[in-house]
Formats: sequence, structure tokens, C-alpha cells
Amino acid sequence: MKIILLGAPGAGKGTQASVISRELDIPTISTGNMIREAISNATPVGLAAKDIIAKGQLLTDDIVIDIVKEKLKTVDGSYILDGFPRTVAQAEALENMGEEIDVVINIYVPDEKIIERSAGRRFCPKCGATFHVKYNPPKNINGKNVCTECGSEVAIRDDDKEEVVRHRLEVYHEQTQPLEAFYAERGKLKTVIGQEEVSDTSRLTLETLKGK
Repeated sequence: MKIILLGAPGAGKGTQASVISRELDIPTISTGNMIREAISNATPVGLAAKDIIAKGQLLTDDIVIDIVKEKLKTVDGSYILDGFPRTVAQAEALENMGEEIDVVINIYVPDEKIIERSAGRRFCPKCGATFHVKYNPPKNINGKNVCTECGSEVAIRDDDKEEVVRHRLEVYHEQTQPLEAFYAERGKLKTVIGQEEVSDTSRLTLETLKGK
């Protein structure tokens, strides 16, 4: 089975990819890992990607497509694609490679819920403990949020800041969300509503796959 996972940043695609991989014994192919592998192996497209990244620029569709094409030549049988395609152009390129996708699982979580989840996360720079201001709050001592493990003041990662999360969602809606219509037209799209409990989302995802 060849599966694509869609969903906004923070919707839980990576978590569900791990669950599917474990339960159905299907390898996950991550865009990030593919890019790092191509760079590490010093392939021509990997070297081109390294140069672009070193300049602080985003990889073009052509570069990403070439990296995916290289990787898929080494894959025999089932896989889960996590992080690719991200644009309609990339999806069209995947079709042109002759890859027949069986199902596209779209993990849907409303934007405001994603913002709440992400912007509420905190971590301890000293011991690495993680918290959430709503679901697993740190201690509040004299107006400061501190780690329950070591007492150090907790912090928020740059990627979790609300303005950053909102920008990533805007980019997703503009560039990646059109893939829902692209795959719906091909009868491939299945939507799973993300639940409060990760285990419930995983159950729905596996039920959707098994009933494909």
C-alpha cells in the first residue's frame, strides 16, 4: 500500500505516520530525511540542495522532486509519504514518476486548535522536560513558569510562537491545501478528524485505512 499523509503543520502527521508504520509494517519516507540523506551522500541533487540551504533559501519544487525521485528508485513496495507532496506541482510530478498512490489520509485539525496546541507548549532549557500551559502546566512561582523537575524557568521554542504558527498555517492553506481537491478528484482522499486524544486519532486513521 502506498499512502500519502496530508494535514496542516501541527496536525499530527508525523505521529500518525509512526502509528501506521508500526501497525501495518510500512516504512515511512520523510521529506526531511530524504533531503538530509541526499546531502550526506553528496549526490548531484543533494549538493544543489546543500548550496541552496546554506544560502538560507527554500528548496524549489524541482529540487525536492528530484530528491524524491532518487529515493523512490530504491524503494520496493509499500511506503508512507510524510511531507511530500506539498504542492500540486509536486503531486503531478509524483504521478509522472508512475507512482500509483492507494490512499491519501488528510488529518484535519482546526487552525485555532493547532495554535492552542503549539503556542501553549513550553520546554525546560536545562533538563529538557516539556509542558503545556493548559494540558500539562509548569509551576507558577512568583509570576514565573518554572520546570516541575529542576525548577528552571521554562521557555517557548521559536517554532511554537503564535505568529510563527499562524504564518506556517497561512503558507499551508495557500500552497498545500489545494492537494485535498487534487486527490479528491482522483477518488483517493480520506479525511480523519483529529481528536483530543492521540490514540483516538490513531484508531480512526487505522480504521480508515483498513476500510479503504
